[in-house]
Amino acid sequence: MPTISHTVLRGFIYNLYIGAGGVAEDAKIVSDHLVDANLAGHDSHGVINATGYANAMKEGSSANKLEIIRETPVNAVIDAHGALGMVASLKAMELAIEKAKANTIGIVGLHHCGHAGRMGDYPTRAATEGMIGIVLLNGGGRLMHPFGGSARRIPPNPIAISVPRKNGEPLLLDMTLTVVAGGKVNLKAARKEEMPEGWMIDPSGEPILDPKALRDNPHGSAIMPLGGFQFGHKGFGLGFMIDAIAGGLSWAGCSQAKPTRGASGIVMMAIKIEAFIDLESYQQEIEHLIEWVKSSPTLPGVQEIYVPGEIENQNQKQRLEHGIYIEHPTWAQLIELSNSLGVKAPTVVEDN
Repeated sequence: MPTISHTVLRGFIYNLYIGAGGVAEDAKIVSDHLVDANLAGHDSHGVINATGYANAMKEGSSANKLEIIRETPVNAVIDAHGALGMVASLKAMELAIEKAKANTIGIVGLHHCGHAGRMGDYPTRAATEGMIGIVLLNGGGRLMHPFGGSARRIPPNPIAISVPRKNGEPLLLDMTLTVVAGGKVNLKAARKEEMPEGWMIDPSGEPILDPKALRDNPHGSAIMPLGGFQFGHKGFGLGFMIDAIAGGLSWAGCSQAKPTRGASGIVMMAIKIEAFIDLESYQQEIEHLIEWVKSSPTLPGVQEIYVPGEIENQNQKQRLEHGIYIEHPTWAQLIELSNSLGVKAPTVVEDN
């Protein structure tokens, strides 16, 4: 598989989007988002998806499409009018942060946008401003079966939460309410790998191991809610309530056969910590929490206890130094796009 530095990869994806007709701001936001996902170790949300955004780049500035259709000092609802999801989501979180700075809390609903990528990208922006960031999404494709059911009904409905800390990068929890995100199933397919048992089931509840079934057999496959057969009521229940909040407040509509406005609604929240407690005191409490959790004896075979976001930080450090490796099918798609656009592709190192 090719291995490429993040700086070269950023430049390549950016140039592809400019070549596809994108404006500079859109090209930079999306290329940075994708490469940052790879750096964090979330390859399922990285450049494996890059070619899918190329056509949307020629549709003009995403920022200019955003329309605030309802607003108060603490909240807003945005109709993105088909704007690139990563651009629209970034602008929505920036607005939530702006409102929280002035009024303690900012909540922004967003609908009618394209795929927003990795949700964990957005709440950390609030955390770096000394705030708590929370993101809810009723999107990602209706792939999850309800607990006790067998057919797809609601999306993975991710939740992402980030808080600032004193001695390191912000903590970040970014998780779907399915046992696995749909993108990770697609990544297995791209790498020609089987899925482990417990990811997907067929209508009779039997396990599916072929990841291609996610796309090839939508009526005969479903991803399991977090917790699986035994505790899936918890993952399904939380996913259901995220659907109710994100789908309802964003105007996107909750999950149904034909959602009101297409579903995939996002709710961005920012909470100003200093309205409740001094920021330094809050961050010190977070350090106490981390130290206390890590003081637990480990189970046999476990080297370290991680808190949310630490593994991503380690992945980033390793990949900043050694590069990002890209599976051959993904690289082939990027080369095909570069050839069609007349954009020069970088030279990469092939791993044996």
